[in-house]
Amino acid sequence: MANLTLQSPLSGHSRKYLGITLREMSDFEIVSIAVVNGEETNFGKMFKKAFDAAPPSPATFSQTKTGKVLWTGQSQYFLFQDGQDDRLDEALAKTFEGKAYTTLQTDGWAAVEVAGSRVHDLLERFIPLDISHAKIGFGARTTAHHMSVLVMKTSEDTYELLTPRSSSKTFLEALEHVTGHISRART
Repeated sequence: MANLTLQSPLSGHSRKYLGITLREMSDFEIVSIAVVNGEETNFGKMFKKAFDAAPPSPATFSQTKTGKVLWTGQSQYFLFQDGQDDRLDEALAKTFEGKAYTTLQTDGWAAVEVAGSRVHDLLERFIPLDISHAKIGFGARTTAHHMSVLVMKTSEDTYELLTPRSSSKTFLEALEHVTGHISRART
């Protein structure tokens, strides 16, 4: 019998620079949710009952009692739930009673928390969005160095970046390259 070991996409990467910290995040599940056409109102009620929060508006994410949920497109969301549950999509499908389709996405994504006093200097050079004045709770789908990335602002100087696992090592290299330049530059 094979003895398999769980390994995160970036092997627990963590690094501190002058004014910036990068840390892989991995203790959560991701489920994509696509609402059945015409069922948005019923879905919203079911979501609020299940998570004690309304589904987020465009360009935002909402905190739930077990994690957060990001708006990713019209009637589409990414749910991030703390902890490990490789059957979460099945449980959510039952919760939404046919009003939404759910798919477990966790193994397809890598996540990095980017934080520190110079985080905005980094992000203005890394992603094509001006997010320095964005409110906490901002969330968007964009690109970074031609790679897909989801961005969520969780505090004034902390962001979570998610990228497809298939390009995560290249993404991390690019992020570290830009971070290195920023941490050496004068403020």
